Amino acid sequence: MRSATPGIRRRAFPLGRAAAAAVVGVAVLVALVVALTRGGGGTPPPRGLAASATVSEVLGLRPGDRVTLVEGEPVVGAEVLRAAETARAEVLSEYTRYGLTLGPGFWDRAHAGVTPRRALRDRAVRAAVLDKVRRVWAREAGLLADVSEQGFQRELAEENARRARAAREGRPLPGVPSYDEHTYAGVRAAELDSALSKVHAATLELSERRLREQYRLMAGRGAPPFERVRDNVRQALVAEEYRKALRARAG
Repeated sequence: MRSATPGIRRRAFPLGRAAAAAVVGVAVLVALVVALTRGGGGTPPPRGLAASATVSEVLGLRPGDRVTLVEGEPVVGAEVLRAAETARAEVLSEYTRYGLTLGPGFWDRAHAGVTPRRALRDRAVRAAVLDKVRRVWAREAGLLADVSEQGFQRELAEENARRARAAREGRPLPGVPSYDEHTYAGVRAAELDSALSKVHAATLELSERRLREQYRLMAGRGAPPFERVRDNVRQALVAEEYRKALRARAG
C-alpha cells in the first residue's frame, strides 16, 4: 500500500484483522475534563492571562501529566498540548468575534457561559482522545506497535533521521527536510485515516443499491451520471462510515 503523503512510509497490515479493528461501540473510559487541570491534582492554572500566553500556561498542564484513559491507554499532557496548539487559533478567532479583547484576563472572560480556557481545553482533549483511538485502532490493524507519546516521538525521530540520511546521500526525499511534531502529527493522522478507512471498508456493505442511495444524497443539479462517478461515490461513503466508526470508538 502506498502512502498518500510523499516521504511517509506505509506500514503493511493484515486485512484479516479488520473485523476486530472495526468494532464500534467499544467501552471507552474517556473523561473530557482534566482533573484539577493537573492530571494528578496540581494547582489550577493562573487567571488573568492574556491571549499570548502559552497553551501550557493556559491549561496548567505539563507534558508528563496523565489526563485521561482511552481503551486502557493514557492520554498525557504532551498530546493534549499538541492538540491545543492546533485548536488555539480557532478559539482566539471565535472569541474575538464575540468581542473579547486579547489583553490580560482573555482566557477567563466567558461568552454564553464558556470561557476561552474551557473551550480550548475541551477541544484539545477531544482531539487528543480521537487521535489516541486512531492509534489504538491502527495497532489492532497491525499498522503500529506503540501507541504511546514516546512511540510517536520515536516515529518522528526515525522519520527525520531517514530524511537527513537521504539528503546526505544526495537523494533527498520529497517534502520537507524535517518535520516538527505538529506537522508530523497531522501527516501521520491523515496517513492512518487513509489506511484504516480501507480496513473498515472490508466490513461494510457496499452493494450497488447502497452506492446509488449515496449518489442520490450527494448529487446536485448537473451532477454527472452515476456510472461515471461510481468510484468517487464509493470512496466518499467509505470515508463517511470510517469517520462515524472512529468517533463512536472515541465515545
